[in-house]
Amino acid sequence: MFNKFLALLLTLFSFGSASAESLYVLIPPTSSSKIGCWAEHFQKFDTIVGYSNLGHFFLRASSDNEYIILHPFKKSAKSYGVFESVLAFENKVLKELGFSEYVLRAEHIAVIKKRIGRLKNEEVYIPEPYPFIGGSDKPETYTKGNVWVFMDIVSQMQGLCG
Repeated sequence: MFNKFLALLLTLFSFGSASAESLYVLIPPTSSSKIGCWAEHFQKFDTIVGYSNLGHFFLRASSDNEYIILHPFKKSAKSYGVFESVLAFENKVLKELGFSEYVLRAEHIAVIKKRIGRLKNEEVYIPEPYPFIGGSDKPETYTKGNVWVFMDIVSQMQGLCG
């Protein structure tokens, strides 16, 4: 049990880049138009600041600095409030132990990573088939793919485009 907790803590404090043992990647603020049809459904949130290894997107509204996390498989998002900076959002939300355990799924990622390896730049782990069309989300069902292609395909399959 102690070793499991220690592994989780080491994962939590290794954030920042896809090459590190991270659960998410923060990117330079980027227009939400890069996530295609999703942007139309979350218009207030015009800036992407990062994404998780499982394809959750971290979006910010430049109008008031409210942050949401987009859950593509659930076709929904949750607001985490207003933060003065990306660093403040990261420290208060992304690095919070419960968030790491239940949303970023540190243990799940560790099993997947051990099985198929680390992510390269702009990659995410993707379960096949997707859970919303009957996939199990078990670690052995995951592959790796481009984060932007993933978001485009999921938006089309979720019926968000035209």
